[in-house]
Amino acid sequence: MSDYDYLWQDFLSEQTEPAQRMYRRQRKRNGTMYTKDGGLSREKYGKPYNSSVRPFGTDPLRFEEAIEPDSVDLSDFVVHDTLDDRVWESDEKIDPQIRERLLKIAKEFYDELGIKAEIKDITLTGSLANYNWSKHSDLDVHLVVDYRDVADNIDLVKQLFRQAKSNWNSKHDIKLKNYDVELYVQDSEEPHFSTGVYSLMNDKFLTSPSRRVEDFDREAVKKKAASMMDMVEEVQLAYDEGEYDKAFKMANRAMRKLRKARTAGLEREGEYSYENLAFKVLRRNEYLDRLSKLKVDSYDALMSQI
Repeated sequence: MSDYDYLWQDFLSEQTEPAQRMYRRQRKRNGTMYTKDGGLSREKYGKPYNSSVRPFGTDPLRFEEAIEPDSVDLSDFVVHDTLDDRVWESDEKIDPQIRERLLKIAKEFYDELGIKAEIKDITLTGSLANYNWSKHSDLDVHLVVDYRDVADNIDLVKQLFRQAKSNWNSKHDIKLKNYDVELYVQDSEEPHFSTGVYSLMNDKFLTSPSRRVEDFDREAVKKKAASMMDMVEEVQLAYDEGEYDKAFKMANRAMRKLRKARTAGLEREGEYSYENLAFKVLRRNEYLDRLSKLKVDSYDALMSQI
């Protein structure tokens, strides 16, 4: 590697310690997710599952039944007549206070990185920039930067921004109108598949949302979601049986598969691909949080063995 790459690796390493603190906080926070017998804490999380879906953790000893596709609930996937009026003044303009606050959050996050590359735009995207918003939506804010203005090693830059995002999320829990604010540093050359993209810097839509109801294969979504849930259950089984090395490797592999499937779906059919919608099902039903917890806990248990 060049001296330049080594410098960037040093910079990336500096981001690592905050991540370790994040994991420690995450483990403490995750401790409140479950009851003593391993079940999901209803006091904290309510009941996020359709009644026919077996909540994770109800049988900490064995996972013996596959998730049935018909038990996957898609009732929240609807298209509204208007954008969410808690965020938008009209179907053309965002609420000025929301806009200013999101810009402030995004710029302060970027300033903390100490990177001089120009921010080309700051956008709001995802379901809250579209008509398919729901109570599960986030305020997805993208800082658009040319990665090549940061360093020649694009993979290293991507790792840097991913780690910085994790560190920021570990320190902050910001909600606007009861929606979580999620930040992402997007490469200006990266294709984006959302049908609603709003420039917060220029205060206008770059890609206008559509009220058209997309015809998606609900059975394919259910089957894919059930298959993804099964992967998480298999990681849980390995962890419960004390096979921590296996569980850690399976968790990593499951995360890669989930990201790959979602990316492939977005590239092929956009946000209404069955892979992307299945991914959203898992996120809404806490399976992604659970997989992240299993990865951290299995690694800790593995490293605690001598």
